[in-house]
Amino acid sequence: MIRSYLSNPDGTIDCGLSRERILKALADEKRLLWVDIEGPEDSEVELLLEVFDLHPLTVEDCIMPNVRPKLEEFERYLFMVLQGLSRVDGKLKAVELDVCLGKNFLITIRSDRIKSVEDDCARVEKKSPIFQRGSDFLFYAITDSLIASYFPFLDEVEARVDELETKLLTDSTEHTLREIFNVYNELMMLRRTLAPHREVLSRLNRGDLPLISAANAIYFRDIYDHLLRMSDLVDSCREVTTMSLEAYATIVSNRLNEIMKTMTAFATLALPLVIVTGIFGMNFGEHPELGPRWIYHILSLGFVGAIPVMLFFFRKYRWL
Repeated sequence: MIRSYLSNPDGTIDCGLSRERILKALADEKRLLWVDIEGPEDSEVELLLEVFDLHPLTVEDCIMPNVRPKLEEFERYLFMVLQGLSRVDGKLKAVELDVCLGKNFLITIRSDRIKSVEDDCARVEKKSPIFQRGSDFLFYAITDSLIASYFPFLDEVEARVDELETKLLTDSTEHTLREIFNVYNELMMLRRTLAPHREVLSRLNRGDLPLISAANAIYFRDIYDHLLRMSDLVDSCREVTTMSLEAYATIVSNRLNEIMKTMTAFATLALPLVIVTGIFGMNFGEHPELGPRWIYHILSLGFVGAIPVMLFFFRKYRWL
C-alpha cells in the first residue's frame, strides 16, 4: 500500500498522487513530497528505482528484512534504516522503517504496520505544521514519534521487573524463573535495538550533513538524549534482572541445603536404632542378652536416651 502527500503554496496538501504527479513534484524544489510505502510490491519497487532514481543497493536494503539501523549518504539523498517496536503474540518484535531523505522529498518504507508512522500520516492529512518546515523537519517528526513509541514498552518492562523482584521473595517457583528469563530476553532485544540507533542519531545531530539544516540538527540532539535515557533505563533493568536470577539461584541453593540438613538430622536420629540392629545381628558367643541382664538394660537406655539429647541439640541450633 502506498500513501503520498504533496504540499501546495497555499498551505493545502494533496493526497493520493499518481505516478506522473510524483515525477512532476520531484522537479519542483519549492514543494515537499512524502511517499509512504507499506509492504512494497514490484510496482512500488519500480517506482523507487525509476522515478526517484534510488541506488540499487538502497532498494535492496528496503526489500531485505532485518537490516541493522544505519545511515548512508548518497549524492542526492540520505538513506536511514530505523526500527520501531510492536508486540505480537505477547512478544516484542522490531519493525524496520527505511527512510530516504532528499532536498524536497521523503520516502518511508516499512514491511509491517508501524503505529507512530500511521499517526504521522494522520497528522499530515489534518494539515499539521510539520509538513510546512522542510523535508528534514518532517523526517525529525517521524523519527521523534518512532523513538517516543519505545517509552510505553520500556515502562511496561520496568513495571514487570519491579513486580518480579517482589514476587521472587514470596513465590520463587519455576514459573517465576521463566518470567524473569522472558523479561531478560526482552531487555536484551531492546538493548540491541537502541545501541545502533544512537550511532545514527549521533551522526544526524552533528550538523555536518548537507540535507540536515543547522536549525533542525538540534532537534535530533533531543532525540539522542531520549535514546541515552532509554539505554540507561534498559541497563538498570538488566542489572536488576541479573541480580534476580542470582537471587533465585541462592534461594534454591538454600532450600536444597535445608532439605539436606533435615535429612541428615533424621539419619542421625535413626543412628542408635541402626547400632542396636547391628549389634543384635552379629554372630558372637557372648551376646549381651544371653549374659547379665543389666548390661542389656544399660545399652538400651543409653541408645534410647541419646535420641532426646540429639533432638534437644537439633532444636537448639534450628536443624529441625
